[in-house]
Amino acid sequence: MKKYIRGALCVTLAAVLAFTAAGCKGKKENVSKISAYSAEEANYRLNIENTAVHGISDMLYGVFFEDINFAADGGIYAEMVANRSFEFTELAKDNQLYHWNVTDGALAEVKINDTANSLNKNNPDYIVVENKDDEPRGIENTGFLEGMAIKEEGYNFSVYAKGLDSYGGGLTVRLVAGNKTAAEGKIDKISDKWEKYTLKLESSLEESENVRLQVLIDSGSAAIDMVSLFPQNTYKNRENGMRADLAQLLEEMKPRFLRFPGGCVIEGYDASTAYSWKDSVGADENGKPFEWNGKYGDVAARKQGVDIWTDIKATDDEWPSFMSYGLGFFEYFQLAEDIGAVGVPVLNAGLYCQGRDGKGVDTSSPEFAAYVQDMLDLVEFCRGGENTEWGKVRASLGHSEPFELKYICIGNENHSEVYYKRYSLFLDALNRAKKEKPELYKDIELIYSSGGDDGLSGGEAYLNSYKYAKKELNGSKKATDFAGAVDAHYYNDPQWFLNNADYYDESNYRRSVDEMTDTPYGGAINVFLGEYASWSNNMNSAISEAAYMTGLERNGDIVRMAAYAPLFSSVTARHWAPNLIWFNAQSAQPSANYYIQKLFSSNAGTTLLKSELDGAFIGNRDISGKVGLGTWLTSAEFSNLKITNNKTKEVLGEDDFGDKSSLKKNWEIPSTGSFEIRDGKLVQTETETEYSDIGSVAFFGDTSWSNYTITVDAKKLDGSEGFFIPFAVKDGENAFFWNIGGWENTVSCLQEIRNGIKTGRLLGTTKDFKAETGKTYKLKIEVDKTKIRCYIDGELYVDYDASSGAEAEAYQVVSTDESGDIIVKLVNVTESEKTFAIDIKGADGISEKATAYQVCGESLKDENIFGEDEKISYDELTLEGIGAQFNFTVPKYSATVIRISKN
Repeated sequence: MKKYIRGALCVTLAAVLAFTAAGCKGKKENVSKISAYSAEEANYRLNIENTAVHGISDMLYGVFFEDINFAADGGIYAEMVANRSFEFTELAKDNQLYHWNVTDGALAEVKINDTANSLNKNNPDYIVVENKDDEPRGIENTGFLEGMAIKEEGYNFSVYAKGLDSYGGGLTVRLVAGNKTAAEGKIDKISDKWEKYTLKLESSLEESENVRLQVLIDSGSAAIDMVSLFPQNTYKNRENGMRADLAQLLEEMKPRFLRFPGGCVIEGYDASTAYSWKDSVGADENGKPFEWNGKYGDVAARKQGVDIWTDIKATDDEWPSFMSYGLGFFEYFQLAEDIGAVGVPVLNAGLYCQGRDGKGVDTSSPEFAAYVQDMLDLVEFCRGGENTEWGKVRASLGHSEPFELKYICIGNENHSEVYYKRYSLFLDALNRAKKEKPELYKDIELIYSSGGDDGLSGGEAYLNSYKYAKKELNGSKKATDFAGAVDAHYYNDPQWFLNNADYYDESNYRRSVDEMTDTPYGGAINVFLGEYASWSNNMNSAISEAAYMTGLERNGDIVRMAAYAPLFSSVTARHWAPNLIWFNAQSAQPSANYYIQKLFSSNAGTTLLKSELDGAFIGNRDISGKVGLGTWLTSAEFSNLKITNNKTKEVLGEDDFGDKSSLKKNWEIPSTGSFEIRDGKLVQTETETEYSDIGSVAFFGDTSWSNYTITVDAKKLDGSEGFFIPFAVKDGENAFFWNIGGWENTVSCLQEIRNGIKTGRLLGTTKDFKAETGKTYKLKIEVDKTKIRCYIDGELYVDYDASSGAEAEAYQVVSTDESGDIIVKLVNVTESEKTFAIDIKGADGISEKATAYQVCGESLKDENIFGEDEKISYDELTLEGIGAQFNFTVPKYSATVIRISKN
């Protein structure tokens, strides 16, 4: 949707010119405005210098495809026939005709594992149909999930069939909706050997209720397999192709990479359910290319897989997931190429899903060697010539030229020593291959998993992954000596993303191996943010992700790639939410999050420009409130608590724990943890229970307390960490806390919980610290207006000025690209429109016209509901009257990109 905004053309024009046609679908209360430059009349001042800071990864924004939520079979893969090869017997709970019906007067039986008479050994099941009537009878398919949907357009039908018992008839094929025939075709005669037959069907109806594909035989018996129906209008008109509407939405995002096929899918429960890229392009029982009918990779010669998102042990899974491998690695790479992206495959590391207690194969076993060989053979599949073992498979499928390949992910959300050992073996094998065949493997980089959490909430897997990486680097100055990037995954609340927009800033995430730490930020290794999302599809989550993405782009020198996850979900059956794009059989609905991703990805910069935003950060916070004493997974005792006013020296509160009734009268005791007063000490004895985000704590005092000093003696009795000392406690969802012996008893650091979410940022100085069991420590916290200082036995451990914080009302990042455009990204997370005074220095000849793109919402609860008019859209604005200085007003809850060109 295009909109036009004309602004002030000279500084003497004081009026703000705005049109209700501009911004947020024409809503008067959310209107973008341009006016003459005035820092005084603006909420914020954005100062931009046309000076390069550093490069931004040219693959920063991409998409992640996981075969979840029926994203592949029944989703983007355009095949309309469910259980087309009758291989879905195991998951269908003995329903051999799963998704199939037998028409009146016909008999049908699925032949299981009849390799002697089947189509081929990779497709051992087929169906035998018998008709004793004079009229055509047979079988019909209902399609995936809610059923087939057809339009008034052409469809390509194909089937493998052979006549039995001297059958001399043919096949009748119909598309029917209810009792109406939408299309019909006839194959006059089939032979007594397996052959492929095709028809083109033209539907005369547009229907989505009770649509079936019928395959009927004349009187007699016939064997049928690989029944297929594709719309002729697939994406890019590819045979065995993708749904045009879903793939087009991907293309419009202009992603730089496509990560696939998962996710947990690649891990499986065990060897039989793990994803096999070789099976996805046709392999025999020895993992070698499977040639059938003079061709490699034919979809009819690919084995049936099992999707991990189907509970194979359940008896009540209404929608067990297919993995027909019709959408295989060839099709993934082809799709990536078609949407202008680079394919980034994920391979099994010889480990089954650790999140489901999966184990790994022995690293000395032939099975593990096969997983390593899969990695090497994949490179050959993508890059090898037609004379190579796997290059010929790609060529046989119609792609004689190599696929673009640079990165391979080894494992998904894997962690701990069992993974580190395997990753090292993969890396060793690749390094050997680079020496032996440098022309094939020379610039391939492996991506290393760091588990499935952000590390800022005490995630052990994440932290240990950085410890391992640091150890393996052995002082190297080049992180890429170890890995291409570390694959981080996290899903968090909107507040987390707002609080942590500076997650990868250089002050947190180190760029030098020498400065690399074992703290949550780790640093030095390039980042592949393979999966992230806020926990909903409403505007609140979308706008928080936009704020966070300004930080990703600002740190595009170290954040190499980032992808929202997951990508697709059926509205009928889903395993996971939120998702970027929702669909059913006939239509698709982009979410608010999709439009944010599109906004950033289609306006990606390649060089960061120097910029500074004044007035947007939430500073000078009121640091006042109760105090607390507690632990995390640790038993400890506390004594001699005193809180003193810094100015008057008045004792605001104290407890020597001589009175056991004090616990009930003066302390707020949480629902977890175990507190008691014993021998003049407050004792917390629980070592296993975690309380919220601030441990097992007890609160004391008054929320009005401010400018105070806390002193207390603390001794660890048992457990894995140290002490938690909350202060400035407003309620259970807003407080600072000093974490002493956090992250497996390794560090002293200051953190904050704001609106129920840990900010994650380690505030101020941090120091190594290990709490010794049985030793008493004298702790002191000074809160002086906005300054916080924390001492252990008189030594300063934390020094922090809270007058500036990561959270803000507005966020920005400015970049340029190969076109020379200055690309300004603005995010307003407040409930009112805000004006930016934009001043661009050092850029001559700036045009008075610019193009802007905008996503905004009326309410944080707004979301695009499937089947209803969009509340959130992607709008294009034409701006006039800008130049090097101008004021720009953005709507509430909005993300805007302004592309400013030069004359």
